[in-house]
Amino acid sequence: MLVFLSAVSLGVGLKEISYSDIFAVLAGKNIDETLGAIIFDVRLPRLVAGIFCGAMLASAGVAMQALFRNPLADPSITGVSSGAALGAAVAVNFGVFAISVQISALVFGLLATFAIWRLGRINGRLSAFSMLLAGIAINAFCGALVGFIMYGVREAGVKGFVFWTLGSLENCSWGEILVASFFGVLSWLLLFLNSRGLNMLMLGSDNAYLSGASVKSLQRISICAAAVMAACAVAICGIIGFVGLVVPHVCRMLTSPDNRTLLPFSAVSGACLVVFSDIVSRLASPLDSVPIGVVTALLGAPFFLYLLRRGANA
Repeated sequence: MLVFLSAVSLGVGLKEISYSDIFAVLAGKNIDETLGAIIFDVRLPRLVAGIFCGAMLASAGVAMQALFRNPLADPSITGVSSGAALGAAVAVNFGVFAISVQISALVFGLLATFAIWRLGRINGRLSAFSMLLAGIAINAFCGALVGFIMYGVREAGVKGFVFWTLGSLENCSWGEILVASFFGVLSWLLLFLNSRGLNMLMLGSDNAYLSGASVKSLQRISICAAAVMAACAVAICGIIGFVGLVVPHVCRMLTSPDNRTLLPFSAVSGACLVVFSDIVSRLASPLDSVPIGVVTALLGAPFFLYLLRRGANA
């Protein structure tokens, strides 16, 4: 499915490109310089960024759901999204200092996660309930600061900021993708190597400890890995909602709750969802593509309501 969607993504756009031309350009046959520039400089970075973003957000969702033992948990609990939005707002408002939106979003997202992690500790132990409350408070605080900052920003800056907060693959460069991929893939591998410990965490902290797991270490790894993966994705693609919530839950129903299987399957499925959403966004508005976050919200919101309804009837 991912290979098929990738081929469709490379062919969709203002200029339709046949699959034979796509394969020829990727194989190194210089058919047309214009086609080569479109594929290698525009569409391929967009595709790779979408695959990376979907995989990281879905994997971060798996980590959060295992840590909180709740299928409705998603990466936003760590505060990455709200912190990244604050960082982007700061970069937009103080652009005279040449602050990169991506770097600012990454730094502020990780700072928000660190604040929530520190506030969620009680007597030296991490409390899921306290961390959830801290996340609500930090998210609200960052949202208030974003509103205050953007109130005085130029109209053009507001438009760019709003588009970024809805998710976009428009301006992804190879340099940003390589840097984000380096840290994101390392975090994913760290999480995967501890996937058996994540299975123990789903039994609860006490049962995991009795099973021989290092609970504190696993909690730190889960939070840090999820925060870095989500922050790297948000930094290059903006805020794309529902991927970290919906994908792990669907994959868990299709495969098993075993994180050794769930993590890689969720990563590929998350990549498929974001690439598919990007294709829909470009087909819906070829001249000015719809933000990806709008498409994922339209797909994810009904499923979220279904989960709530199912939980109420359980």
